[in-house]
Amino acid sequence: MRRIVAAPVLLLLATIPQACQRDAVTAPQRATSSEAVLDPSAFKIVFTSSRDGTYQIYVMNADGSGQTRLAPTSSWDHQPSPSPDGRRIAFASNRDGNEEIYVMSVDGSTPTRLTDNPASDTDPDWSPDGRHILFTSFRDAGNREIYVMNADGSGQTRLTNDPADDDHARWSPNGQRIVWMSDLGRRDLTDQVYVMNADGSEPTRLTNEPTVNNDPSWSPTGRQIVFVSSRGGNPGIYVMNADGSESTGLTNAQDHDPS
Repeated sequence: MRRIVAAPVLLLLATIPQACQRDAVTAPQRATSSEAVLDPSAFKIVFTSSRDGTYQIYVMNADGSGQTRLAPTSSWDHQPSPSPDGRRIAFASNRDGNEEIYVMSVDGSTPTRLTDNPASDTDPDWSPDGRHILFTSFRDAGNREIYVMNADGSGQTRLTNDPADDDHARWSPNGQRIVWMSDLGRRDLTDQVYVMNADGSEPTRLTNEPTVNNDPSWSPTGRQIVFVSSRGGNPGIYVMNADGSESTGLTNAQDHDPS
């Protein structure tokens, strides 16, 4: 898998609940914890950990207590995305062979497969109204594209259509727009941040740097977008207005601050 985000910056996690992490997953040499996401309804944190040998999904209280493994399997379960009502968790898993999108109850019960494709489907994100789920799929000639489906897995629809890799799609708080990153090695040489309407129309590039800009997420108001950029030499956390203006670094460029 190309990216998964690493353990989050706690300040951003507290102020921007939508920010999730997606860093590349490799065979762990030691236990790691990543992909932390706030459950919007219960002050709990859902995260991924390799402490039991494979990447699995856990939940804990906001103070770190009550860490519990959900739906344990011998497969890789990761990229958890809690539903807006806090009752369900969408996630990616290879429990049936290749990576697909699943949903389970918040207690880990009744895991249900939503996608069924020979290619990998990953990186789910719930719409604010809980009716739809964004995801990334390899089903189109081997490059990543952004799809949307109903919360029950029906109506799977492609939103992006280009030869580049499109990934890490996130709904705006009002559900009207989607921010995502495009691996533009075949178009613009570096990852950049884009927005589009919820139906995939009017894709607009927000960043225009000769360096990598990726892993975007919305602020709670939808007026700003936080993202990772290497423009300072090392990956750092940046924020910009939702139209791409007034980009500001939040972390020291001399540090290494992946999203």
